[in-house]
Amino acid sequence: MTTLTDKFIDMLAGNEENPEVCREAAEMIFSAPETPETIGLMAYIYHEGIGVDVDLDKCFSLAEKAAFEGGDGLGYYLLGYMCDNAETPDQADGGSRQKYDQYDAERFYEKCAEIDSRWQESARLWLGDYYMNMAQGGDPEIGIEYYESIAHNNAEAAGKLSDYYWELTMPNSLDDKEWLAQLFKWTEVATALEPEEYSYRMGWLYADGLGCEKDYDKAIEYFRAAYIYGDWRGAKSIADCFEEFTSEHPELSEEDKAHYENKIKEWNSLAELLREDDLYNDPDELDNDIEED
Repeated sequence: MTTLTDKFIDMLAGNEENPEVCREAAEMIFSAPETPETIGLMAYIYHEGIGVDVDLDKCFSLAEKAAFEGGDGLGYYLLGYMCDNAETPDQADGGSRQKYDQYDAERFYEKCAEIDSRWQESARLWLGDYYMNMAQGGDPEIGIEYYESIAHNNAEAAGKLSDYYWELTMPNSLDDKEWLAQLFKWTEVATALEPEEYSYRMGWLYADGLGCEKDYDKAIEYFRAAYIYGDWRGAKSIADCFEEFTSEHPELSEEDKAHYENKIKEWNSLAELLREDDLYNDPDELDNDIEED
């Protein structure tokens, strides 16, 4: 069933800079019967200045009402966001703590994370980041749980899980099968959701048999995708796969060896061409490369 929130978001999509559409969207909410949903949306309207002037005080009071009186997910999300970004009235004025401050963000996001709403996923992502940060929540096990709760449909959460296990295992814990299994699992999910970012890593896992059986064909498939997305390392890694394969199979015929040698030269050449193009388009990276040489 299409909700008022769905209609509001759909109306604004692509029209955020159109004053007329913004006014119409705001009027739709202001003229609707008062419910926790409409109160939460009103708070959002004042926070973002959609068809009205930004008014954080109004946003704050409406978010409190939507959250505390109606259990609205958006109300809790806005309270969490305002606490986290020093936007609550007492924080914004620079005064002493009166009601809420940045330390309250966690509990508001946790309430939002429990409520089935379109804001739940964003709250869980924030909480994952919070608990992964040792200077804040400092409990990676809880952070992982929040990421995992949304990662199958959220590329950012899946990527952060892949990154976490990559950092755990590389390069000194490659014998930890449990961590490698998790690294493979979440890299596979991240690659399916965001192939341009994680295809290269997926190829690496298959090439080295990390968390999976070693498989050159699958490695090359992912490395090729990485190259197509503009990562020169994908082409270089394909050349490396062919080179490693030939070294592991000395029984290959001279004809096959010549075939693979040509492939190695071809992919190394493609890698260097793309790498040079990347360096040309990034002067800072070019300077670093010269210094290293």
